[in-house]
Amino acid sequence: MKGNPALPLRPLLALLALAFAVPAQAGAPSPSWPLLWSEWTPRATPTLHPDRAMELVAREVGQMIMIGFPGAEPDEDWPERAATMIAGGRIGGVILFGDNARSPGQVKRLTGSLAAAAGSLPPFIAIDQEGGYIQRLTRRNGFQSLPSARTIARTDLCTARADYAKTAAELASLGINVNFGPVVDLDINPRNPAIGRKARSYGVDPATVIAYAEQFIAAHDDDGVLTAAKHFPGHGSAVLDPHTRIVDITRTWQPRELTPFEILAREQRVPMIMVGHLIHPRFSDGDRPASLSRRAITVALRDRLGFDGLVITDDLGMDAIADRYSDEEAAVMAARAGADILLFASRGSSDLTRVDRVIDAVTGAVAAGRIPAATIAQAYRRILVTKRALAYAIAGRHPVRSFDAASRTYTGATAPAPAAFTPGIAGIPVPSCPSPPGATTLN
Repeated sequence: MKGNPALPLRPLLALLALAFAVPAQAGAPSPSWPLLWSEWTPRATPTLHPDRAMELVAREVGQMIMIGFPGAEPDEDWPERAATMIAGGRIGGVILFGDNARSPGQVKRLTGSLAAAAGSLPPFIAIDQEGGYIQRLTRRNGFQSLPSARTIARTDLCTARADYAKTAAELASLGINVNFGPVVDLDINPRNPAIGRKARSYGVDPATVIAYAEQFIAAHDDDGVLTAAKHFPGHGSAVLDPHTRIVDITRTWQPRELTPFEILAREQRVPMIMVGHLIHPRFSDGDRPASLSRRAITVALRDRLGFDGLVITDDLGMDAIADRYSDEEAAVMAARAGADILLFASRGSSDLTRVDRVIDAVTGAVAAGRIPAATIAQAYRRILVTKRALAYAIAGRHPVRSFDAASRTYTGATAPAPAAFTPGIAGIPVPSCPSPPGATTLN
């Protein structure tokens, strides 16, 4: 079967969900605490002691937490602490910034130590490598450079695909398995301090944004790197930056801003969607931002758009959130709203208790009935299924989504095929750009 990086994520994830229902094979490496499907939904066992049930909930919550940290070498305090938290199941992943990336060799050592701590399933090791103003891996430190989305959109789609393929290959070689992009916000307000002024959008036309976003997603998929479309429900019309204050888009947001998310979500074309700290009556629970609102995550993304992938919050340490809520309050609201991953990227304070406080708060909310146990269990399940897909992709460099359930083959990538336009999402022509064909059958 000819490789097609735009195949939906659903077949692979469905197959892996079945795989998790059987016991792990003897001899398989594992972290210091078990990620066993048999422990999923422990509340369904009436004889389980309440303390044991809450212990398992705490493990599930730990997988939902992603943190940023200072330091670069594995033997430094915070990198060592992050590896310990991964090994102990207290966090499910990390996000890297510029100060974590001094050179390619150093990044490989860092990610290698984090991955080794996790055992059989990889931790999420994420980065913001959008291009242009937002790229944590810089040419000055020996990494490749990537143009901004605005600059990329001035080229043809196959050139965009080639540029993103170089970035994806570099990330994969460095042990980074999540790139927080593409930005699918429409460039409605060019003076927007977070999007327009930083040239982070592909344009104002939804079709253009979707077409270039698809190249970003597909190129990363070919190298087993997950992507996250952001910032739901659309940040392009805003006049403020959530890094510094709460952003109310009630008067500026336009329905067309939802189109890229709607297409990518309905077609299951992206593994993750990041929800922004944006207030709008259509997506907010009262005056809460979308990132903490059930109306945005469960009602809009899950129920209306049918998105089955991972939903991640934008950084819960941004001033838009931190000025209004404690870490614990934000985490409980986001988890209750249906977020799968709670992102605490801020590294400003060396708070050694943050992770434990968040786990205790969310677990306590489950025990008190404020968060349904099933909500946490569903998030945990999505994370494990996605991590198993990553494990397959990393082991054989298979595209994360390009898996045929019937033939049990990965399809993907080695020798150039002629470029030709094929029907894309929502009927938008997306070029079938040169990519290496070939198939690897699972044993």
